[in-house]
Amino acid sequence: MPAGDRLTTGQRYAVEESIRKAELQSRAEFSVYVGPVDGDDTHAFATQLHNTLVAPTRSIMIVVDPDRRVLEIVTGGWVRRTLSDAEATLAAETMRSSFAEGDLVGGLRAGIAMLADHART
Repeated sequence: MPAGDRLTTGQRYAVEESIRKAELQSRAEFSVYVGPVDGDDTHAFATQLHNTLVAPTRSIMIVVDPDRRVLEIVTGGWVRRTLSDAEATLAAETMRSSFAEGDLVGGLRAGIAMLADHART
């Protein structure tokens, strides 16, 4: 989970713990990137990161650029069999709500939990 200087060690650990729980629950792989997004096409940037994962078809990639207020969620084909776009959008809205209140870690944890719950096979 690359996080730059946005997250403290404790915050990074909390997000990683949420990822571990989500992976056990859903059998999907989760990755989170918090940092600068290059270029204007934020979805393309997130998709490019997603495609570099070990098992992109079984993966969920969450990309957050707090400075630009960007949030992208990219899911692989295997994940999309159980996680709909509407469910991913709901998780994104939950994260955005927390981010707007200044709670980056809480938003990530809540979003990861929601995605895992819906991606469960």
